[in-house]
Amino acid sequence: MDTNTIQKFLIGVQTSLDAYQSDPTETSRVEAQEKALELARALEKPRDAILKIAYSPTIVMAIKVAHDLQVFPTLAKATSPVSLNELAALKPADPLLVERIMRLLVAHSFSEEPEPCEYLPTALTKEMTQRTSIGVVESLFLEFLPGIQKVPEYLQVIGYKNPEDPFFAPLQYAHNVKKDGFLWLCENPAALTRFNAFMEGQRADRPHWADWFPVPDQILAGAHKGSDGPLLVDIGGGRGHDLLGFKQRFPDAPGRLVLEDLPAVIEEARSALDLKGNGIDMVPYDFFAQQQPIQGARVYYFRNIFHDWSDDKARLILKNLIPAMERGYSKVLLEDYIIPDKNARALEGMTDIAVMVFCSGLERTRQRFTNLLESGGLKVTKFWTREANGQGIIEAELA
Repeated sequence: MDTNTIQKFLIGVQTSLDAYQSDPTETSRVEAQEKALELARALEKPRDAILKIAYSPTIVMAIKVAHDLQVFPTLAKATSPVSLNELAALKPADPLLVERIMRLLVAHSFSEEPEPCEYLPTALTKEMTQRTSIGVVESLFLEFLPGIQKVPEYLQVIGYKNPEDPFFAPLQYAHNVKKDGFLWLCENPAALTRFNAFMEGQRADRPHWADWFPVPDQILAGAHKGSDGPLLVDIGGGRGHDLLGFKQRFPDAPGRLVLEDLPAVIEEARSALDLKGNGIDMVPYDFFAQQQPIQGARVYYFRNIFHDWSDDKARLILKNLIPAMERGYSKVLLEDYIIPDKNARALEGMTDIAVMVFCSGLERTRQRFTNLLESGGLKVTKFWTREANGQGIIEAELA
């Protein structure tokens, strides 16, 4: 690439860094990071870039091996360099093998190497001692990567159609199973533990939706059914953490809070958390097989539900919901990734492919959400987004 183009990217990096230093928001941080990546890509030869991308599974492999060897907790607490022989003695493992693994980790900032075969921790070292980040690496490497590797073959088998069958996603094709991914996880406790840690890590740094969505204006101001009327129904809400969070933030909100999920999940929720003591009703509910039993609620809320399902499946969820909604009063809030209509970032694209592999799901753009909801009998009233995260809330009502 010519030097004028490099200079243009360099100016973009400096401008974005200045903006971040003067106003250190998450949006300005991500913008500066993106500009720095543009400069790095411009400096890299295309063949080298392709080679590194093709080799990238070796990075995750090295991280997994280092985790198995207890490298990260050992380095994380070190205040002086740790020798290769010390790391190799942990398992024990062949020092030459450990040296080769560490070489790759140092190259990707998972460790520093101030002297040959001596190592110090970095921020990534310390992050890899956290249960949730361990879950991210292990779940993606052990459960998702075999499915990802089989995607080209799988797509050839299904004639390059967009995957829509949750019983025959790349995950099922790779592992030779005939059940949906969630049931498969439930039957494999170790995989379920890894997956749950992965999901917990994905959500750990995200604020509760009620911290940034204008609840008083958009929900409470129009709620008029009193303490006995349904205010908020969390559909597919798991153990009820989101409702508990809402209750903590709005303890005097008028109306009932209702948790809905499959019967087995509701039974687990009863024993796991004091939902009843916090005034939360629990209702067993299958959103594919039953019409919504709670009539006329102010809000029907779905968190990270629709990205697990194709448009046809999503329309069935809506079909079972709409008869319960009250025109001019009830709202639907979908908290999900909202993919930009153009120039999506890498993590957004990767997440989309991950849900395709796991359950034939998909992340949707604003236009795809609009098309989906309109085809199901709703109309979008507003897209609410948070800075730099990709997650947002789609607010809709009866068309």
